[in-house]
Amino acid sequence: MIVLDFFGYRIIALIILIVLFLSLAYYLYSVIKKFRSLRTHFLSLAEAFCHPGSWSVRHYPYHHTLSGSAGGHRFHYSLLGHDERAMFQLFLECPVAKAFVLEVGEQPSKQAMDLPEAFRPIFHLPGFRSLKVIPQKVPLFSRLLGGLVGSGGPGLVLRTQGDEPFSPQALKRDLRLLLDLAETLDSEPPQQKEGI
Repeated sequence: MIVLDFFGYRIIALIILIVLFLSLAYYLYSVIKKFRSLRTHFLSLAEAFCHPGSWSVRHYPYHHTLSGSAGGHRFHYSLLGHDERAMFQLFLECPVAKAFVLEVGEQPSKQAMDLPEAFRPIFHLPGFRSLKVIPQKVPLFSRLLGGLVGSGGPGLVLRTQGDEPFSPQALKRDLRLLLDLAETLDSEPPQQKEGI
């Protein structure tokens, strides 16, 4: 009886360990499979949209980022999370003079109400969530907390959510809109622009 109890507990412990090991193995397999799928999507987007040799794809714990150049402008396109329905953002590096944030569902501040006409289309973008204008370089710790991994700024950060995060046409549309906004916002005197 004592022998049976001894081996019985060992068998139960062994079964539990096997189940835990198989669960961990399946979890790791699913994570690797998801990362490979996302990487494939990002590579396809980079090849279709970016200048050859100008791009790189990086994976962070909760960010997957394509950094590259298109039309002579540097940008960082990120998926925030691992699900394709997660929020995604476009960070355009460009000089801007003032900092502010526009978010969906909030009453625009007085500063936002004084914005030029070029800002009207931003509110009609499919899945628009927010637009952040960053006039200075963001410290590394703030970048990690704010989901801005990939670029330190200054520039424009557009966050949207939709069904097609890897559409070259949608990325081209959003980048064109941010470039138009950057031209409107770039009100720095010429002496401050030198060396950029």
